Formats: sequence, structure tokens, C-alpha cells
Amino acid sequence: MATRPLLLAASAAALAAVAGGGYLAGRASQAPAPVPVVAPPAPTSPRPIRAEEIAEGRLAMERMPTEVSIALQLHSDELVKTAEAIEQKQTRITGTCAPGSAIRIIAPDGTVSCQRLPRGVVSVTSLAGVPRLNSTGTAQASVPGGVGRYQSSGDDDFLVVPVALPDGAQVTAFTFAFYDADPNVDGAAFLYRSDDQALAALVTEGSANEVRAVATESVRLAKVDTSRFAYFVYFQTSAEAGANLVPISASVVYKLP
Repeated sequence: MATRPLLLAASAAALAAVAGGGYLAGRASQAPAPVPVVAPPAPTSPRPIRAEEIAEGRLAMERMPTEVSIALQLHSDELVKTAEAIEQKQTRITGTCAPGSAIRIIAPDGTVSCQRLPRGVVSVTSLAGVPRLNSTGTAQASVPGGVGRYQSSGDDDFLVVPVALPDGAQVTAFTFAFYDADPNVDGAAFLYRSDDQALAALVTEGSANEVRAVATESVRLAKVDTSRFAYFVYFQTSAEAGANLVPISASVVYKLP
């Protein structure tokens, strides 16, 4: 009978061992599974910028690179500054003042306000002179102290140059600058009116290898009337004297009432 308890004990031990092994095995089978490593999502690239969006100005600022945005902002600031500077810029002067007056005020739109001068001088050059006769030949000459025009061929003649004088002015003096190196031929200058009236006359004397000037305050019909007459200067020339007689210029001095 003693054998039976031993068998029960052995069986119990075996069952315990089996049960223990199964528990441990079950515990091992229930161990937490390893956490899988998941790679972070790749950054999504923005939609490519189409050329027509830039051309049509439909590109949002937030889609532009920072450097481009800064450059555009600076460019916009410069455009604003330029526009402001243009608004303050003086317009090209379009107004004029008549002979005997001067510009007093220039308006922002380019127009001017004039004021009459109490005294003035108008000068003309012989280089602009036209011979009275079509057969007269002339040429330009540079002489010590001046530049003028002389007669190179044809009969002795005159060069005619218009002179603009202010209406209502009083002519007070007439001056003639010339080069006369010919001992046999003298030159002359005359201030004329278009009704063939002489206002003043000057004649050269002697010869010299330099530019000289003569003047007179003896003036006829001194009041200028541009509503009825035009005014011009006659420069006398000579084919015989040639380049030894060169009118240079003439000046008309006037005062306003």
C-alpha cells in the first residue's frame, strides 16, 4: 500500500512540472512584440511654378523664395521713390519771352512769367548775312580777334542780317565790330528799317591787323515800331579788299519806356 502514495506523489510532481513548463511557455508566448520602426514621411515638394503664373502676376508671395520676395519688395520701394521724384521734377521750359524782356518766374508746368527790361542790347553776326546780289560770292574768315564773312567775288555788295528789336523800345546806340587791313578800302555798317529808312550809320577808317569797333549814339527814327516795320543791318563788303575787309558783328542798344 505504501507504493500507491509514491506513485501519486510522482504523478503530482510530473503534473506540476508539466504545468509549470506550460505556464512558463505561455508567459513566454505572451511577451510584448517589438515596436516596428517607421520612417518619417518624406517632405512633399510644392507644385512646380508655371511660367504663365509669373508672367500674369498670379504667383502668391508665400510660394516665392525669401530672396526673391525681398528683391521684389526693394524693387517696389524704388519704383515708389522714382514715381515721387518724377512728380516733383521740373517740367521742361516751354514758355518764351519777347525781345526786351526776361524770364521772371518758371512754373512747374514749364510756362514762364516775363518782365520787361529797362535796357537791352541785340547783336547780330555777319556770318548770318545774305548778299543783296545773287552774283556775289562770300566766304567765312577767321581773323585775329574774331570770325566773320567777306566778299570773294562779284561787284562790291552788302550783307543783310535781320535784327529783332522789342516793340516800343527807343534805340540809343549802334556799334560795329570789324576787321579792316586794307589801306585803300573802308568798310561800313548801317541800321535800316524795312521802309528803306536809315536809322544809324558807321564807317571804318584806316587799316590795322586786328578787330576794331566804332559806335554812335546818333540815331534817327529811334522808336521801334514792329507792327509796321522790320529792322536789319547792312554790312558793306568789297571783292577788291577781299579777306582784308571782314565785317564781324553789329549791336543795337535800346531802352524801354
